[in-house]
Amino acid sequence: MPKFYSVPRKRYVFVTNVNPGPNPKSLAYDPVTLVRDILGYARTAWEAKKGIKAGMLLVNGKVVKDHQYPIGLFDVINIRDTDIYYRLVPAEGKELHPIKIQKQEKDLKIVKIVKKTKLKGGRVQYTGHDSSVYLLDDESLKIGDSLLVNLSDKKVLASFRFEEGNLGLVYRGRRVGVLGKIAEIIPSTFSRIAMVKLLVGNESVTVPTEYVIVVGKEKPAITVVSQE
Repeated sequence: MPKFYSVPRKRYVFVTNVNPGPNPKSLAYDPVTLVRDILGYARTAWEAKKGIKAGMLLVNGKVVKDHQYPIGLFDVINIRDTDIYYRLVPAEGKELHPIKIQKQEKDLKIVKIVKKTKLKGGRVQYTGHDSSVYLLDDESLKIGDSLLVNLSDKKVLASFRFEEGNLGLVYRGRRVGVLGKIAEIIPSTFSRIAMVKLLVGNESVTVPTEYVIVVGKEKPAITVVSQE
């Protein structure tokens, strides 16, 4: 199982696998592990599966009954009939960690643009890291930029460029969970991949560009750090 799984390594013989879906297997939790071991809403896999099939789990505002559905970066989780909401973020040295968020943020999500396709008529199709698709008239955005979207109607509320001065969050690698201002973008060379330097307080860290997602300008557009 992925290293970020917060599950005792010797308690279970097997963990639930994830099916193909919007998030890659290497960066996704399965609902059973999430409900049972991470959030603590079930004691056994049987209880978790029973609750999931009954519609207890909502991901991004939609009921998920597939106990192998991949739940990934910045997905919003809610247990039906409660006002408790979680967002999966890179934190505590793990690629995915649930933090509680306010109810007013339940429909907000940031997606990283991973593909750009120009369509007939001048519109542009942007594909996010979670396989979501958005059609915009703005063709100036690039792969690596981010979109702030409303999950309830899939409208794009704002966009954030991968450029100096904006805030970047590391979601992969040894520096996972680091949040800092983009100070310098270092292009790739024949012998080195593209890197980005982030300012964190009075220090700076340098990580691969592909490990960073832009989450805002002066401050994060959504909650990405636990408030507790």
